[in-house]
Amino acid sequence: MKFLSKNMFLKISFLSLLIILFLSPSVFAEVRTQFIPTVSITEEYTDNYHQTQNNKDDEFSTIYTTGFSFGVIGKNANIFLDYNPGYTDYLENDENDSWSHEASLEGQIQMSEHTSFTLSESFVRDLSRSVRTNAWEEHDANTATAAISHEFGERDSIGVDYTYSFDNYNDSNADEYESHNPSASLSYWFTPQYGFDLNAAYEKTTFDISTDEPETWSGDARLLRSITRHFDIYISYAHTYTDQDSGDHTIYHPSIGFDWQPTEDSGISMGAGVLFHKWDDQSSEDSENFFTDFDIYKDFNFSRRGTFSVTGSSGYAETSGDAASMGFTISYEAGCLLSYELTRRLTAELDATYAIEQYDDPSIGSDRQDNTLGLGAALSWSPLQWLSFNLSYTFTDFDTNDGTREDYQENVGTFTISMTPSQAVRFGEPDSRSELENRLFD
Repeated sequence: MKFLSKNMFLKISFLSLLIILFLSPSVFAEVRTQFIPTVSITEEYTDNYHQTQNNKDDEFSTIYTTGFSFGVIGKNANIFLDYNPGYTDYLENDENDSWSHEASLEGQIQMSEHTSFTLSESFVRDLSRSVRTNAWEEHDANTATAAISHEFGERDSIGVDYTYSFDNYNDSNADEYESHNPSASLSYWFTPQYGFDLNAAYEKTTFDISTDEPETWSGDARLLRSITRHFDIYISYAHTYTDQDSGDHTIYHPSIGFDWQPTEDSGISMGAGVLFHKWDDQSSEDSENFFTDFDIYKDFNFSRRGTFSVTGSSGYAETSGDAASMGFTISYEAGCLLSYELTRRLTAELDATYAIEQYDDPSIGSDRQDNTLGLGAALSWSPLQWLSFNLSYTFTDFDTNDGTREDYQENVGTFTISMTPSQAVRFGEPDSRSELENRLFD
């Protein structure tokens, strides 16, 4: 992989988005623009900087962040560019003082009443801990997606998308990769009571220091039966085949479950089934694993001032973006957030998260499980519309069966001062679930 080619892809994506949005006739009607700068300073304390089980060391750091959000908003299209550089200054561990850069680009065209095109790109350059080794690594991570979707019925839709991603490290390691992933989906109800979902995808992953280039074909089909307007039951079958040098891997996944969607932006999808693994590598034994497939998001507004939000999901993939070299991964994560306005300008929050990551790939000798519990509390005070103060505390309990990493517990306290002239306006409804998950899991 060459960094030049990745950098060129970023430029091409940006220019393509500008051409599509600005040169398309009548795309921007009643155009308006917005530019919102931001500045924040954070003081952070941790009682276990090295994240070890014993011999804990505390550390103080100061994080300076600035940035801006620029948007061009039209009646049928929009484009948003966000850029946030930051600098972290440690009191004791000066060798990890570093700059970080976060940039995102989002664009959308409502091509017709029922057809839309979206293009997004997210880029991060920072010094962060490796999931695999827990060592500090400086790297560039990027994900770019282009998608088009069309609705041709009340519950009928078709879509295609393409995602390109990479993780490029200053010091090449086993987790450095590049990935291409096109996919397609179809939902169709042939009667008011019966319908189906079809999904198909292809992914090719190239590693920087390995000759293995796994190629994965996957697909699933669900037959749905509508019980009420908001409640469906289904039977499903998913099939995944990966061609790789370390041994081809096939997954057969039958399951049954239900979908409950009381509103457009909330609901519960839950199923139970078995993952049947077949490994062509003679040194790897075939196996079966019970798997719970769930996707949950719901806001409960129990008063004018209080909201309780829950989110959760599970999944499996041949490679994980956070630890690409560790092979087949099964993940579960769930979290909740309780928010209550004590006064008009003072808000209190409590949150809890739990995540399980299973790296189980016998073809490369991977057999690891990480369990992470997180608890947090925060107070946010906004004395002025453009000024806010945030005091927060988080507790992390990490447990793993991997001999190269240590279990640890960590307490972190932060105090942040933020200055933002006004709130950014986004096209359409805000994605409240993404905001919640970024708040809980990032």
